Amino acid sequence: MIVISILLAFSLDAIWDERKRDREADLALVSLRAELSENLIACNDVYQHHFDNAKKFVDFLEMSDEDILDMTDEEATLTYSSFCSPRTFDPLVGTAKSVMNAGSFSILQDHALRKELEVFINLTVDTREDIENMLHFMRISSEYAVSLGGPWGDPNNLDWPGEIIPASSFVDFLTPEELLSLRNDHGYLGRIKVFHGSASWYTFELERLSKHIGKLLEIIEEMIEA
Repeated sequence: MIVISILLAFSLDAIWDERKRDREADLALVSLRAELSENLIACNDVYQHHFDNAKKFVDFLEMSDEDILDMTDEEATLTYSSFCSPRTFDPLVGTAKSVMNAGSFSILQDHALRKELEVFINLTVDTREDIENMLHFMRISSEYAVSLGGPWGDPNNLDWPGEIIPASSFVDFLTPEELLSLRNDHGYLGRIKVFHGSASWYTFELERLSKHIGKLLEIIEEMIEA
């Protein structure tokens, strides 16, 4: 009788532990879905940022001299600001890595989920080289712009932590004449083209990452509904 009681206690403990792990796995799935959903939005936003800026740059190259000279200082400065804007996607990977490292989670018995999570982590690593290249070419073009009299910007619209830099800021508007001069400067224009080339490689990786996040979300949604 004592032996049976002990065996029953062990069985109940095992059932309880298994149910506890299952609940933890369910919570992990929900957290993973939330994290990936945030990543998808942020990834697509950064992709769109670079896509839009590349289009603005192409449109600028096709403008006539007269159209450029007809711009206001504010319009010329806004056009210039889209030339070299290296916004980056910083993925949230905390939950994904926790799930990967928690070998006791029953959800990791799903081969497809584990495989796709590994691919996701690897894709986020792949973007780092593209980011470094993009930032490198940004620095090169920025240094060259300084040699031409830059940097330029809207002196009334510089955000700093907790405040707005006043109109007496160290930057000045770019005039339409200066903008036209930049377009005629092959050294400057070439550097900006190289920057956009590196940004295009980065957006290619972001597109791959976005599609993969979508695939992961489909797998997780099916597991939650099962």
